[in-house]
Amino acid sequence: MNKKSIVLAICLSVAMSAFAQFAPEKRSASASEAVISKPAVEVKLVQKKVVSGDKGAERLVDAESARPNDVIEYQATYTNKSDKAVSQVVANLPLPEGLEYVPKSAKPAEGAKLSTQDKQFGAEPLSRKSATGKTEPVPYNEYRDVRWTIGQIPAGKSVTVSARARVEAVEQLTTPAATAGEQGRSPVATKP
Repeated sequence: MNKKSIVLAICLSVAMSAFAQFAPEKRSASASEAVISKPAVEVKLVQKKVVSGDKGAERLVDAESARPNDVIEYQATYTNKSDKAVSQVVANLPLPEGLEYVPKSAKPAEGAKLSTQDKQFGAEPLSRKSATGKTEPVPYNEYRDVRWTIGQIPAGKSVTVSARARVEAVEQLTTPAATAGEQGRSPVATKP
């Protein structure tokens, strides 16, 4: 497996952690009744590579591997597996290091909020104060999360959210052993 594939595998495994927060219906239990709860909301995350098909039309294909500049679409489907509506559902889609958010790709666009590592969510595009006090746009490669407040999902229904990210160029890892002929030392990240 080459270094680019390893970095992509790490990015994809981190992105696989989409989360749902919800407030299920409360149920009282007597002291003799054991309450075994299963999650009311099931989350399924799928990642697909965006490719140009015939005549320039986009299509989505399995993202088993990706190279720098490839665009990956993450789709998170939240399904209410219970027999009652689930409320206060919040969908989170993490964007790991090594991926750059594609502007205006969050779907549904309405209600999508984004954040950097500071977890201060806001509408796209994000901005911040520079050291000089001027407001400046946050670079898209610093976006780390997309969040939607879905609200309620009726019993047996699903909601899907999605966002796209571009795979950034990978810096090569070299080991001191490879560069100095030494054995047994840990790899060190260096810029080429």
